[in-house]
Amino acid sequence: MMEILASARTRQYELTYLVPGSLSSSEVSTINEAIVKLLKKHSVKILSQADWGKKELAYPIKFKSKKNYEGFYTHMVLEADAANIGKFEKSIYLIQEVIRHLIVLAEKESSSVEDLRVE
Repeated sequence: MMEILASARTRQYELTYLVPGSLSSSEVSTINEAIVKLLKKHSVKILSQADWGKKELAYPIKFKSKKNYEGFYTHMVLEADAANIGKFEKSIYLIQEVIRHLIVLAEKESSSVEDLRVE
């Protein structure tokens, strides 16, 4: 019974974060390793990870008093307790090279448009 309650509190989340495009690939991988280490510290399980690569930003973002027009995106699907995600989100602000991040609840399997139509 306790196992059922524990799994009911566990949810899937999506994390997308952005680091400056001016960094080298070795610096980006070091930042990625730091984030993975931080996730493990807060008992967050990584289900999948995708590096989306270097992309042009919709608008310039200032980082260390320099405007960035490109950034490296990384997307992860995570599984964790809500309290652990909150603690992780507070900790990610300490990694100064992460200039933006977004954590959202992962959607369940997407339904087709026909299934969503009201009859």
